[in-house]
Amino acid sequence: MSEHQDANNDSTSARYPSLRDKCVLITGGAGGIAAAAAGRFAREGAHLALVDLDRDGAQKVADRVGRAKVIAADVTQRGAVEAAVATAREEMGGVDILVTCAGGYTAYANFESIEEQDWNRVIALNLHSVFLCCKAVIPLMKARGWGRIINLGSLAGRSTSAGTSPAHYAAAKAAVAMLTQYIAKDVAPYGITANTIAPGTTVTDRVERLLTPEKRAAFIKATPVGALAEPEDIAGLIAFLASSESRHITGATIDVNGGRLMLV
Repeated sequence: MSEHQDANNDSTSARYPSLRDKCVLITGGAGGIAAAAAGRFAREGAHLALVDLDRDGAQKVADRVGRAKVIAADVTQRGAVEAAVATAREEMGGVDILVTCAGGYTAYANFESIEEQDWNRVIALNLHSVFLCCKAVIPLMKARGWGRIINLGSLAGRSTSAGTSPAHYAAAKAAVAMLTQYIAKDVAPYGITANTIAPGTTVTDRVERLLTPEKRAAFIKATPVGALAEPEDIAGLIAFLASSESRHITGATIDVNGGRLMLV
């Protein structure tokens, strides 16, 4: 094990003792916010299953953080999701915490230029995948009488006034927040919470490829704290929502956007 892995797995760096030995399934595990969350959970002593179509990318994350298994799966397909959850159960003994980070879009497009095929693909990746993953893990969480579901929304799904993302992505992310509220009501009696995190522009590799210098400058200017979020900024909130300290928070959408959008 590398020195980096030893540092990530050092129990002295853990902040939430309740996460030790919890079983965490993270989708979109090949990079970005998911990779930062994986590192944080590893430092907390949790066991990880990283799910992504990009097996090699997810394996690099797993090698870096330790305590992680890689499962190659297309989370837009029911059979693949059910198989991935079954594998996670076999490898880790269950799934206590689900973090759905899979999502995104390839390029900005005005509404009229969105083709039906691209609409379906973006909705499947950002919304249908969340539906499938939640459906698959909830029975395992119910059996244990405890669970945490953390779905990634977006600033784009909160308001058109602050968003610069295409309509199909924004619509999917808005729907994720509402879906999560319905899930939260249904599963609360079983000791399970479900919440949405809505990040603003976060400097992941995918976002870096989409950002022009002009867009970056404009986003920073529109953000009161004067900087874009790093993946670790989101990972810290994910860890908190997964811990026992968040036990009275459910059905919430929590904005992490540096003040770019402030809602009452």
